[in-house]
Amino acid sequence: MKRGALAICASLLLVGLVPGSTLAILNPTSNLDQWNDPAGLGHGASGAVNWAQTFTAGEYGLLSGVDLYLELGGGGSLTASIEATASGLPTGPALASASSTVAASAGWVHFSFTTPLSVVQDSVYAIVINPTAAGVWFGSTNTYPGGQAFEVGAPWTALADPADFGFRTYVDTVGTQLSWDKSEVTAGASTPLTLTATMTYANGVEATHYGAFLELVPTWFTPTGITCSDTASKIVPADCTLVNFGNGFGSLIPAATTGDVLTFTVTGTGHPTLSDLGSTGLTRANACTDYPSLGSCSDATANVQVVSAAASPAATKAATPPPTSTGFGPSSDESGRTTWFLPIGLIALFGGLLVLVMRRRRQIS
Repeated sequence: MKRGALAICASLLLVGLVPGSTLAILNPTSNLDQWNDPAGLGHGASGAVNWAQTFTAGEYGLLSGVDLYLELGGGGSLTASIEATASGLPTGPALASASSTVAASAGWVHFSFTTPLSVVQDSVYAIVINPTAAGVWFGSTNTYPGGQAFEVGAPWTALADPADFGFRTYVDTVGTQLSWDKSEVTAGASTPLTLTATMTYANGVEATHYGAFLELVPTWFTPTGITCSDTASKIVPADCTLVNFGNGFGSLIPAATTGDVLTFTVTGTGHPTLSDLGSTGLTRANACTDYPSLGSCSDATANVQVVSAAASPAATKAATPPPTSTGFGPSSDESGRTTWFLPIGLIALFGGLLVLVMRRRRQIS
Protein backbone atom coordinates (compact mmCIF):
# COMPACT_ATOMS: atom_id res chain seq x y z
CA MET A 1 0.00 0.00 0.00
CA LYS A 2 1.22 3.52 -0.74
CA ARG A 3 1.55 5.44 2.54
CA GLY A 4 1.63 9.23 2.36
CA ALA A 5 2.28 11.70 5.12
CA LEU A 6 -1.38 11.98 5.96
CA ALA A 7 -1.32 13.43 9.45
CA ILE A 8 -4.65 14.98 8.61
CA CYS A 9 -6.25 16.94 11.43
CA ALA A 10 -9.79 18.01 12.19
CA SER A 11 -9.09 21.48 10.83
CA LEU A 12 -8.99 19.96 7.32
CA LEU A 13 -5.26 20.15 6.67
CA LEU A 14 -5.67 18.45 3.32
CA VAL A 15 -3.94 21.08 1.21
CA GLY A 16 -1.29 19.61 -1.03
CA LEU A 17 -2.07 16.03 0.03
CA VAL A 18 -5.23 15.33 -1.93
CA PRO A 19 -6.39 16.92 -5.21
CA GLY A 20 -9.00 19.64 -4.82
CA SER A 21 -8.63 19.82 -1.05
CA THR A 22 -9.51 23.52 -0.97
CA LEU A 23 -13.14 22.55 -1.51
CA ALA A 24 -13.53 21.48 2.12
CA ILE A 25 -11.82 24.64 3.35
CA LEU A 26 -13.86 27.05 1.24
CA ASN A 27 -17.13 25.38 2.18
CA PRO A 28 -17.29 24.53 5.90
CA THR A 29 -20.53 22.58 5.39
CA SER A 30 -19.02 20.20 2.83
CA ASN A 31 -18.73 16.62 4.06
CA LEU A 32 -16.41 15.53 1.24
CA ASP A 33 -13.42 13.97 2.96
CA GLN A 34 -11.17 11.86 0.67
CA TRP A 35 -11.28 11.54 -3.10
CA ASN A 36 -9.45 10.61 -6.26
CA ASP A 37 -10.61 11.71 -9.69
CA PRO A 38 -10.30 9.16 -12.51
CA ALA A 39 -7.97 9.95 -15.39
CA GLY A 40 -9.39 7.69 -18.11
CA LEU A 41 -7.74 4.50 -16.87
CA GLY A 42 -10.10 1.59 -16.31
CA HIS A 43 -9.74 -1.82 -14.75
CA GLY A 44 -12.27 -4.33 -15.98
CA ALA A 45 -13.36 -7.85 -15.23
CA SER A 46 -15.36 -10.36 -17.22
CA GLY A 47 -17.13 -11.86 -14.24
CA ALA A 48 -17.48 -11.77 -10.49
CA VAL A 49 -14.32 -10.39 -8.90
CA ASN A 50 -13.45 -8.44 -5.76
CA TRP A 51 -12.04 -4.95 -6.10
CA ALA A 52 -10.95 -2.67 -3.29
CA GLN A 53 -9.67 0.84 -2.74
CA THR A 54 -8.13 1.73 0.61
CA PHE A 55 -8.27 5.27 1.98
CA THR A 56 -7.18 7.19 5.07
CA ALA A 57 -9.97 8.97 6.94
CA GLY A 58 -9.28 12.67 7.30
CA GLU A 59 -12.01 13.36 9.88
CA TYR A 60 -13.57 11.98 13.02
CA GLY A 61 -17.22 11.60 12.09
CA LEU A 62 -19.81 9.44 10.37
CA LEU A 63 -18.98 7.93 6.99
CA SER A 64 -22.39 8.33 5.39
CA GLY A 65 -21.66 7.40 1.79
CA VAL A 66 -19.17 6.88 -1.02
CA ASP A 67 -19.06 7.63 -4.75
CA LEU A 68 -17.38 5.23 -7.16
CA TYR A 69 -16.65 5.86 -10.85
CA LEU A 70 -18.06 2.73 -12.48
CA GLU A 71 -19.78 1.13 -15.41
CA LEU A 72 -21.53 -2.25 -15.41
CA GLY A 73 -22.27 -4.31 -18.49
CA GLY A 74 -25.98 -3.96 -19.23
CA GLY A 75 -26.43 -1.95 -16.03
CA GLY A 76 -27.58 -3.37 -12.75
CA SER A 77 -27.36 -3.31 -8.98
CA LEU A 78 -24.06 -3.38 -7.13
CA THR A 79 -23.16 -3.47 -3.44
CA ALA A 80 -20.29 -1.49 -1.92
CA SER A 81 -18.96 -2.28 1.55
CA ILE A 82 -16.56 -0.67 4.00
CA GLU A 83 -14.04 -2.95 5.71
CA ALA A 84 -11.28 -2.45 8.25
CA THR A 85 -7.68 -3.04 7.19
CA ALA A 86 -4.58 -4.70 8.61
CA SER A 87 -1.14 -4.01 7.17
CA GLY A 88 -2.89 -1.94 4.51
CA LEU A 89 -5.10 -4.80 3.27
CA PRO A 90 -8.88 -5.26 3.62
CA THR A 91 -9.75 -7.74 6.34
CA GLY A 92 -13.56 -8.01 6.38
CA PRO A 93 -16.24 -8.33 7.54
CA ALA A 94 -18.31 -5.43 6.20
CA LEU A 95 -18.66 -2.56 8.68
CA ALA A 96 -21.23 -0.80 6.49
CA SER A 97 -22.74 -1.59 3.12
CA ALA A 98 -25.12 -0.11 0.56
CA SER A 99 -26.49 -1.02 -2.86
CA SER A 100 -27.00 1.23 -5.85
CA THR A 101 -27.81 0.99 -9.56
CA VAL A 102 -24.83 1.21 -11.90
CA ALA A 103 -25.35 2.29 -15.50
CA ALA A 104 -23.88 0.65 -18.58
CA SER A 105 -21.91 3.85 -19.26
CA ALA A 106 -19.20 5.23 -16.99
CA GLY A 107 -20.12 7.74 -14.31
CA TRP A 108 -20.19 8.51 -10.62
CA VAL A 109 -22.44 6.22 -8.56
CA HIS A 110 -23.43 7.12 -5.00
CA PHE A 111 -23.80 4.49 -2.28
CA SER A 112 -25.66 5.70 0.86
CA PHE A 113 -25.14 3.91 4.17
CA THR A 114 -28.47 3.90 5.98
CA THR A 115 -26.51 3.48 9.21
CA PRO A 116 -23.41 5.69 8.83
CA LEU A 117 -20.13 4.26 10.09
CA SER A 118 -18.18 6.07 12.78
CA VAL A 119 -14.64 6.53 11.46
CA VAL A 120 -11.42 7.59 13.19
CA GLN A 121 -9.12 10.22 11.76
CA ASP A 122 -5.93 8.82 10.19
CA SER A 123 -7.27 5.24 10.27
CA VAL A 124 -7.20 3.21 7.04
CA TYR A 125 -10.37 1.64 5.64
CA ALA A 126 -11.23 -0.17 2.42
CA ILE A 127 -14.07 0.22 -0.08
CA VAL A 128 -14.84 -3.24 -1.44
CA ILE A 129 -17.12 -4.18 -4.34
CA ASN A 130 -17.96 -7.53 -5.88
CA PRO A 131 -19.58 -7.04 -9.30
CA THR A 132 -21.65 -9.97 -10.58
CA ALA A 133 -21.24 -9.01 -14.22
CA ALA A 134 -18.61 -7.53 -16.48
CA GLY A 135 -17.78 -4.05 -15.28
CA VAL A 136 -15.11 -1.41 -15.13
CA TRP A 137 -13.86 0.71 -12.19
CA PHE A 138 -12.01 3.71 -13.55
CA GLY A 139 -9.06 5.36 -11.87
CA SER A 140 -5.62 6.92 -12.24
CA THR A 141 -1.98 6.24 -11.50
CA ASN A 142 -0.50 7.13 -8.12
CA THR A 143 -2.57 10.26 -7.56
CA TYR A 144 -3.98 9.41 -4.12
CA PRO A 145 -1.24 9.08 -1.45
CA GLY A 146 -3.50 7.72 1.30
CA GLY A 147 -4.47 4.38 -0.23
CA GLN A 148 -4.15 1.79 -2.98
CA ALA A 149 -6.26 -0.08 -5.51
CA PHE A 150 -6.47 -3.87 -5.10
CA GLU A 151 -7.96 -6.82 -6.94
CA VAL A 152 -9.32 -10.21 -5.82
CA GLY A 153 -9.03 -11.32 -2.21
CA ALA A 154 -7.01 -13.77 -0.12
CA PRO A 155 -4.48 -12.64 -1.06
CA TRP A 156 -5.17 -9.11 -2.28
CA THR A 157 -2.99 -7.93 -5.17
CA ALA A 158 -2.03 -4.27 -5.55
CA LEU A 159 -2.76 -2.82 -8.98
CA ALA A 160 -0.28 -0.75 -10.93
CA ASP A 161 -2.48 0.84 -13.58
CA PRO A 162 -4.72 2.23 -12.28
CA ALA A 163 -3.01 2.27 -8.91
CA ASP A 164 -5.94 4.24 -7.46
CA PHE A 165 -9.61 3.85 -8.36
CA GLY A 166 -11.91 6.83 -8.75
CA PHE A 167 -13.73 7.36 -5.44
CA ARG A 168 -15.10 9.91 -2.99
CA THR A 169 -15.83 9.45 0.71
CA TYR A 170 -18.29 11.56 2.69
CA VAL A 171 -17.83 12.02 6.43
CA ASP A 172 -20.55 13.93 8.29
CA THR A 173 -19.50 16.20 11.13
CA VAL A 174 -21.22 18.73 13.37
CA GLY A 175 -19.73 21.53 15.46
CA THR A 176 -20.95 24.07 18.02
CA GLN A 177 -19.58 27.46 19.07
CA LEU A 178 -21.08 29.32 22.02
CA SER A 179 -20.21 32.81 23.28
CA TRP A 180 -21.52 35.63 25.49
CA ASP A 181 -21.09 39.28 24.57
CA LYS A 182 -19.66 39.99 28.05
CA SER A 183 -17.15 38.05 30.12
CA GLU A 184 -18.33 39.43 33.48
CA VAL A 185 -21.50 40.56 35.22
CA THR A 186 -21.81 42.35 38.56
CA ALA A 187 -23.46 40.66 41.53
CA GLY A 188 -26.45 42.60 42.76
CA ALA A 189 -26.94 44.44 39.44
CA SER A 190 -28.94 43.86 36.25
CA THR A 191 -26.88 43.54 33.07
CA PRO A 192 -28.13 43.12 29.46
CA LEU A 193 -26.60 39.95 27.97
CA THR A 194 -26.53 38.35 24.52
CA LEU A 195 -25.70 34.68 23.89
CA THR A 196 -24.74 33.54 20.37
CA ALA A 197 -24.73 29.87 19.30
CA THR A 198 -23.28 28.98 15.90
CA MET A 199 -23.82 25.39 14.76
CA THR A 200 -22.16 23.99 11.63
CA TYR A 201 -23.50 20.86 9.97
CA ALA A 202 -21.41 19.11 7.32
CA ASN A 203 -23.56 16.31 5.92
CA GLY A 204 -24.98 14.75 2.79
CA VAL A 205 -28.26 13.27 1.62
CA GLU A 206 -28.35 10.65 4.38
CA ALA A 207 -29.16 13.09 7.22
CA THR A 208 -32.86 13.63 7.97
CA HIS A 209 -32.98 16.67 10.29
CA TYR A 210 -30.97 18.86 12.63
CA GLY A 211 -31.19 19.34 16.36
CA ALA A 212 -30.20 22.55 18.17
CA PHE A 213 -30.49 22.49 21.94
CA LEU A 214 -29.81 25.22 24.50
CA GLU A 215 -29.27 22.81 27.35
CA LEU A 216 -28.18 25.04 30.21
CA VAL A 217 -28.05 28.75 31.12
CA PRO A 218 -27.20 30.38 34.47
CA THR A 219 -30.11 30.45 36.90
CA TRP A 220 -29.69 34.21 37.17
CA PHE A 221 -30.09 34.78 33.40
CA THR A 222 -33.58 35.57 32.10
CA PRO A 223 -33.87 35.14 28.29
CA THR A 224 -36.38 37.45 26.67
CA GLY A 225 -35.85 37.11 22.91
CA ILE A 226 -34.30 34.99 20.16
CA THR A 227 -33.41 35.35 16.49
CA CYS A 228 -32.61 32.42 14.18
CA SER A 229 -30.92 32.16 10.80
CA ASP A 230 -29.38 29.45 8.63
CA THR A 231 -27.54 29.45 5.32
CA ALA A 232 -29.88 26.88 3.74
CA SER A 233 -33.10 28.60 4.93
CA LYS A 234 -34.44 25.47 6.62
CA ILE A 235 -35.70 27.18 9.79
CA VAL A 236 -39.33 28.24 9.58
CA PRO A 237 -39.54 31.73 11.16
CA ALA A 238 -42.59 30.75 13.25
CA ASP A 239 -40.53 27.92 14.81
CA CYS A 240 -37.84 30.32 16.04
CA THR A 241 -38.84 30.43 19.71
CA LEU A 242 -37.06 30.17 23.05
CA VAL A 243 -39.23 27.16 23.88
CA ASN A 244 -38.13 25.27 20.77
CA PHE A 245 -34.47 26.12 21.37
CA GLY A 246 -34.84 24.86 24.93
CA ASN A 247 -36.38 21.61 23.65
CA GLY A 248 -33.87 20.95 20.86
CA PHE A 249 -36.28 21.81 18.01
CA GLY A 250 -37.29 18.14 17.70
CA SER A 251 -37.57 17.37 13.98
CA LEU A 252 -38.56 20.92 13.01
CA ILE A 253 -35.38 21.70 11.04
CA PRO A 254 -34.98 19.48 7.95
CA ALA A 255 -31.40 18.65 6.99
CA ALA A 256 -30.05 20.35 3.89
CA THR A 257 -28.44 17.89 1.48
CA THR A 258 -25.35 20.09 1.25
CA GLY A 259 -25.00 20.99 4.93
CA ASP A 260 -25.98 24.13 6.81
CA VAL A 261 -24.82 26.75 9.34
CA LEU A 262 -27.40 27.68 12.01
CA THR A 263 -27.05 30.79 14.16
CA PHE A 264 -29.14 31.51 17.25
CA THR A 265 -28.93 34.81 19.13
CA VAL A 266 -30.56 34.90 22.57
CA THR A 267 -31.02 38.22 24.35
CA GLY A 268 -31.91 38.74 27.99
CA THR A 269 -30.83 40.10 31.34
CA GLY A 270 -28.38 38.81 33.92
CA HIS A 271 -29.31 39.57 37.51
CA PRO A 272 -26.98 37.59 39.80
CA THR A 273 -27.36 38.07 43.52
CA LEU A 274 -24.55 38.49 46.02
CA SER A 275 -24.78 34.74 46.73
CA ASP A 276 -23.76 34.11 43.08
CA LEU A 277 -20.50 36.01 43.57
CA GLY A 278 -17.55 34.02 42.22
CA SER A 279 -19.67 31.60 40.16
CA THR A 280 -18.86 31.03 36.49
CA GLY A 281 -22.35 31.11 34.98
CA LEU A 282 -21.92 27.86 33.04
CA THR A 283 -23.80 27.71 29.72
CA ARG A 284 -24.07 24.66 27.45
CA ALA A 285 -25.59 23.95 24.03
CA ASN A 286 -25.33 21.14 21.50
CA ALA A 287 -25.96 20.59 17.82
CA CYS A 288 -27.04 17.22 16.44
CA THR A 289 -27.38 15.63 13.01
CA ASP A 290 -30.04 12.95 12.97
CA TYR A 291 -30.49 9.94 10.70
CA PRO A 292 -33.20 7.30 10.48
CA SER A 293 -31.30 5.06 12.88
CA LEU A 294 -28.93 7.26 14.93
CA GLY A 295 -27.70 10.76 15.67
CA SER A 296 -24.40 12.56 16.07
CA CYS A 297 -23.97 15.54 18.42
CA SER A 298 -21.40 18.16 19.40
CA ASP A 299 -21.42 20.09 22.70
CA ALA A 300 -20.00 23.51 23.54
CA THR A 301 -19.84 25.56 26.75
CA ALA A 302 -19.36 29.21 27.65
CA ASN A 303 -18.97 31.10 30.92
CA VAL A 304 -19.79 34.48 32.43
CA GLN A 305 -17.93 35.35 35.64
CA VAL A 306 -19.95 36.95 38.45
CA VAL A 307 -17.83 39.66 40.08
CA SER A 308 -18.31 42.23 42.84
CA ALA A 309 -18.95 45.86 42.09
CA ALA A 310 -15.77 47.89 41.70
CA ALA A 311 -14.88 49.84 44.88
CA SER A 312 -15.86 53.50 44.59
CA PRO A 313 -12.85 55.84 44.99
CA ALA A 314 -12.84 57.75 48.32
CA ALA A 315 -14.22 61.26 48.00
CA THR A 316 -11.38 63.75 48.33
CA LYS A 317 -11.95 67.23 49.75
CA ALA A 318 -11.20 69.87 47.22
CA ALA A 319 -8.13 71.86 48.19
CA THR A 320 -8.86 75.52 49.11
CA PRO A 321 -7.11 77.68 46.58
CA PRO A 322 -4.73 80.31 47.96
CA PRO A 323 -6.15 83.85 48.25
CA THR A 324 -5.71 86.03 45.29
CA SER A 325 -5.51 89.81 45.00
CA THR A 326 -5.60 92.39 42.31
CA GLY A 327 -3.29 95.39 42.09
CA PHE A 328 -0.70 96.13 44.80
CA GLY A 329 -1.27 96.22 48.54
CA PRO A 330 -0.15 94.80 51.84
CA SER A 331 -0.65 91.28 52.86
CA SER A 332 -3.04 90.45 55.73
CA ASP A 333 -0.17 90.50 58.26
CA GLU A 334 1.09 93.82 57.04
CA SER A 335 -2.44 95.29 57.39
CA GLY A 336 -2.52 94.16 61.02
CA ARG A 337 0.77 95.80 61.81
CA THR A 338 -0.42 99.05 60.21
CA THR A 339 -3.57 99.01 62.42
CA TRP A 340 -1.50 98.77 65.61
CA PHE A 341 0.85 101.63 64.64
CA LEU A 342 -1.95 104.08 63.83
CA PRO A 343 -3.08 104.98 67.42
CA ILE A 344 0.52 105.20 68.62
CA GLY A 345 1.31 107.65 65.87
CA LEU A 346 -1.73 109.76 66.72
CA ILE A 347 -0.75 109.90 70.42
CA ALA A 348 2.76 110.95 69.50
CA LEU A 349 1.40 113.62 67.19
CA PHE A 350 -0.96 115.08 69.79
CA GLY A 351 1.79 114.88 72.41
CA GLY A 352 4.16 116.83 70.18
CA LEU A 353 1.55 119.49 69.51
CA LEU A 354 0.83 119.80 73.24
CA VAL A 355 4.56 120.36 73.99
CA LEU A 356 4.79 122.98 71.28
CA VAL A 357 1.77 124.85 72.62
CA MET A 358 3.18 124.86 76.18
CA ARG A 359 6.54 126.23 75.04
CA ARG A 360 4.87 129.09 73.18
CA ARG A 361 2.88 130.02 76.29
CA ARG A 362 6.06 130.19 78.41
CA GLN A 363 7.70 132.48 75.85
CA ILE A 364 4.75 134.83 75.91
CA SER A 365 4.67 134.98 79.68
